[in-house]
Amino acid sequence: MRLYLDDDLDSNALIALLRRADHEVVSPRAAGIRGAADEQHLRYAASESLVLLTANAQDFISLHNVWRRQGREHQGILIVYRENNPARDMCFQQIALAVTEVDQSGLPLMNTLNNLNFWRRHNG
Repeated sequence: MRLYLDDDLDSNALIALLRRADHEVVSPRAAGIRGAADEQHLRYAASESLVLLTANAQDFISLHNVWRRQGREHQGILIVYRENNPARDMCFQQIALAVTEVDQSGLPLMNTLNNLNFWRRHNG
């Protein structure tokens, strides 16, 4: 899968795990837009045909809905939900495994929001 990481998941450790699983990953640092507004991150991902991976659920759900009303397209948004509880939150390894599961499922992602937590492996 071709991915763009939102600022909140821009981590060398996560990037390494995703790349090890044969995903193409672009970070905000590599794109030169670290700290940019959410709209700019989604616009960049869409322009580069990248699926956006974020833990910023509320903002990207709102942005996705605005884009739908405007008839704008994106490659899909994968959302990691966090509760700030290490026992329940997905670790980077689980995120990478879940992305691989979504990729291998053949699920159409174009213009969709998907909860990555549903794809979590509890032993990952």
